[in-house]
Amino acid sequence: MPWEGSTTSSTSTAVQSKKSPIKPNDKIVIFGATGGVGQLVTKKLSARAGKNYQLGIAARDVARAKETLLSSNANDDDDQAADESKFDFVELNLVGDDKASEAQLQKAMEGATGIVVSVGTTAFPTKRWDGGNSPKAIDMEAVTRIANAASNVDTIRRMVLLTSVGVTRTNQMPFLILNLFGVLDAKRSGEDAVKSAANEAGFSYSIVRPGRLVGGPYTNLDLAKLFQIEGGAENGVDVAFGDELLGDCKRDACAEAVVQCLENESCIDLEFSLVSNEDKALTDDGWSSAFASMSG
Repeated sequence: MPWEGSTTSSTSTAVQSKKSPIKPNDKIVIFGATGGVGQLVTKKLSARAGKNYQLGIAARDVARAKETLLSSNANDDDDQAADESKFDFVELNLVGDDKASEAQLQKAMEGATGIVVSVGTTAFPTKRWDGGNSPKAIDMEAVTRIANAASNVDTIRRMVLLTSVGVTRTNQMPFLILNLFGVLDAKRSGEDAVKSAANEAGFSYSIVRPGRLVGGPYTNLDLAKLFQIEGGAENGVDVAFGDELLGDCKRDACAEAVVQCLENESCIDLEFSLVSNEDKALTDDGWSSAFASMSG
């Protein structure tokens, strides 16, 4: 390694250890696990062969979360039921008068090495905004509180935040329209909070900025749901550092990117955009090369 034999060897090793990938039997806490991408992230982590990850699910409605996740983790092809012993459901509200305190958030993350934040709401006012579920409340304030709480949990090594392309291009079309009610500004503030917390605490952050999410599961009141738009390709993806890309992104491909950010040795302190293409799915080595190409 580049630092071998240097006087900073022990320091560098400690930093790498704090940012190292999640390991088998580790606990990963997921905020937003009942959303479209969140469901798929949960399914992929629970199904990883030989990993035996313990999944902490923070949800405002635990009964609904159990119904959604324990059934969605069963594959239609093999009828294999989800292993409920891998799940720890915690009732937490991120908005409103009864929103979780920082102490409650920290308790939910206790012992975790990985955190996934896949929360959000609609870009334009809908019924989903009821109860204070606005972009500012979710994408900025709630994400900031999660990040601040995570910075006080010593075991955390990786934190992955799902946002959107366009967060740095709000003066350009089509993002100018998408941001009319401030959703991209709120997401950018949440990104800044995660990066700040990671820098303070020493864990690794990943900011995943997908294009327009398409393909199931459909959970939002959007055109992709109305017309059941599959869009993009089945598995392939283009990735680029920063906020460069424009296009559709399959939810399944986005979920795989999130999992790779947790598991892959080469993904350390990255923010990148992601869209689907017609190529074959990236292998683990392919993801390593993609992450390496965006680093430094």
